[in-house]
Amino acid sequence: MNNIGKRIMIIGSPGSGKSTFSRKLAEITQIPLIHLDKEYWNYGWVETPKEEWVKKQEMLITGNEWIADGNYGGTMDMRIERADTIISFELGRVRCLMSYFKRVITNLNRIRPDMPEGCPEKLDFQFVKYIWHFPKASGRRNLERLERNKDKQIIVFKKRSEANKFIKELDK
Repeated sequence: MNNIGKRIMIIGSPGSGKSTFSRKLAEITQIPLIHLDKEYWNYGWVETPKEEWVKKQEMLITGNEWIADGNYGGTMDMRIERADTIISFELGRVRCLMSYFKRVITNLNRIRPDMPEGCPEKLDFQFVKYIWHFPKASGRRNLERLERNKDKQIIVFKKRSEANKFIKELDK
C-alpha cells in the first residue's frame, strides 16, 4: 500500500464521486470516515450554525486518523492545516451534473448513507446552479488553496477512471 497518509481530505464538485471514493478508501485503509454533509445538515435540511459548525469540525479532526469527505470552503483551511493528504476531484461540470441527476433519480426521497436522517434526496435547482458554477467559483478557490499548500501530498483526479485505478492499486 502506498503512503497515502492518515489524515486525508477529499474535495471537489458535487457529483464528482467524492463520497463513493471516500467509502472505498475508508474500507481499504480502515481510517474513520467523516462525511461532512452528514455532520453539517440537520433533520429537514436545516444548516448547522457557523460557530457550532466550526467547533464541531475542530472536534472531528482532532484525531490522528480521518478521511474528511466534502468541501465547506468556510472551514476548509482548518482541515488543510491538519491534513497529510488532499485529494481533489476536478471533473468536468457536465459529468458532475449527469452524476447528480442520476443520483437524484436513483435515490429520490431516500436518505443516502452519506447524509443524515431527515434529509432525503431531492432535485434542487440551486444545487444544480452550484454544480454548474463550481469550476469557476469554489473549484478555483480550491485550486488556489492547493497552490498555497504544496507541502501536503496532493492527488488530483481529472477522471473517475483515475480514481478507480488509484483505489485498485491501493487495494493490492
